[in-house]
Amino acid sequence: TGIEAGAASKCSSESTSKAAQKTTREGDVIHRIHFGRVGSAIQKLTDVLGDRRLWLLLDEWSVIPLELQPYLADLLRRAVFPAKSVSVKIGAIERRSRFQIHLDGSEYIGIELGGDASADVNMDDCMVFDNNQEKAISFFKSLIYRHVKTLAQQQEGIDIPDDPAELVRIAFTQENVFNEFVRAAEGIPRDAFCILSLAAAKGYGESISMETIRTCSKTWYQRDKETAVSAHKRALELLHWIIDNVIGHRRARAFLLRRGVNNDLVDTLFDSRVLHLLKRNISAHDQPGVRYDVYKIDYGCYV
Repeated sequence: TGIEAGAASKCSSESTSKAAQKTTREGDVIHRIHFGRVGSAIQKLTDVLGDRRLWLLLDEWSVIPLELQPYLADLLRRAVFPAKSVSVKIGAIERRSRFQIHLDGSEYIGIELGGDASADVNMDDCMVFDNNQEKAISFFKSLIYRHVKTLAQQQEGIDIPDDPAELVRIAFTQENVFNEFVRAAEGIPRDAFCILSLAAAKGYGESISMETIRTCSKTWYQRDKETAVSAHKRALELLHWIIDNVIGHRRARAFLLRRGVNNDLVDTLFDSRVLHLLKRNISAHDQPGVRYDVYKIDYGCYV
């Protein structure tokens, strides 16, 4: 069993041999991956490691072309999962991931979620302020403290407090200002550091205030996210419609989208970090049998 990549990897209805002939005529190169050999190599590696455990971490799963994802998942299931002392962790976006292709009967290609692997950790539950304030605040306190500590160790004459809470007390005017900063980050570490960088530059030498956090969040949104969305005219029009109706008329940050509804424009806004998924699979009071996902507008846009 294996994967062939090239024109044959487009998963057309042609047989593998016909696709191979087609790519050969066009002068393309076909790469073949033998699952059995990969599995044997990983098993030999774990034998060398002895009692130690091998961790395979795959981040940004969604950047893999959607049609190839089930085949890579199948490679993991057949070649990596059976190896002893191997743990596999995959970082994926739910609406941008496809782990399985169903075949006739009970056969399938890829990974069966819940059977072969479990989707056990939702990072948004730990990092988004509106989902869990205590966990989100603790995460970003630790994250900032570790970075500052590393920078301090690289330069002489810089002393930092012994714990994250003290560093936050010095850097921010009040505890609720740091909480607002965590809310503004929307669970995204990169956005957090960019907002923090702007805030440090704006009030250089002074503790960071509430006004500074809100101003810098707006600046970061306009500089990065709004610019990215502007390249997609229809997505920008949808964003303006959401802003007018959700914020303008309803005075809210969030809205419901029925589960199972695929909308490329919503996905574009989600990928651009302008919309954030707040809650999954909830029911509305007036339609208890219908399930929805809750999306919220980015803090920088809202503020």
